[in-house]
Amino acid sequence: MGRRYEDEPLFDSWESTAPEHLTSPLPQRSYAEQQQLTLELLKLDTFAERLTYLFDHRSTYYALEGEAVVDPDEIARLATDETPGFRNFVARVPLVARWVQARSRVPLTKQALHNFKGGVRENTRPSINRALAAFWRIHQDLLDPHVAAAEFALPYDETDRRAHELMTEFGGVGVDARTITSYLDGAHEADKQQLLKVLDRIAQTARDAGHERPG
Repeated sequence: MGRRYEDEPLFDSWESTAPEHLTSPLPQRSYAEQQQLTLELLKLDTFAERLTYLFDHRSTYYALEGEAVVDPDEIARLATDETPGFRNFVARVPLVARWVQARSRVPLTKQALHNFKGGVRENTRPSINRALAAFWRIHQDLLDPHVAAAEFALPYDETDRRAHELMTEFGGVGVDARTITSYLDGAHEADKQQLLKVLDRIAQTARDAGHERPG
């Protein structure tokens, strides 16, 4: 989608935006893409390795006239049309540190983030962990290598899997697959199908309204 430019957007509203309303400039992902990223991160054993992977492979973002574009369909359309002012960038340490500090309201220097990435020191502040996860639109436990991979295993039951997919779509990335399975364990299939209909209507309403997924 074109070369990466040096004149990055200023995003000068970050510091004045309430943390709960501050959303990542990185593109949203489909459910399949989210699960693939989860699998890639689970192959890595340390916080530093996972953070480095995200910086190296999952840090491209897009902007139109200085404003982040996060919807994948919109990104594809703008790229195909070669829309003037549409550009892609790579989120590097200074930008990520600034966003994380604005989101968490906890001081974070560029050097501290470099140290986390390089494995020089560990992050001991949960709020920083949550903000880093929010920036990359991933479940916060994926930055905690002590959380077992089994916690992220997808449901075997197709109905449970679809429920997880829909809840991930409109509920962000904080919905745990194992939790969904435990909620639905023992439920009658007819009740599960009723739940799917409700979840599907909620997800469709969110799509129609153009709501951005949290994170």
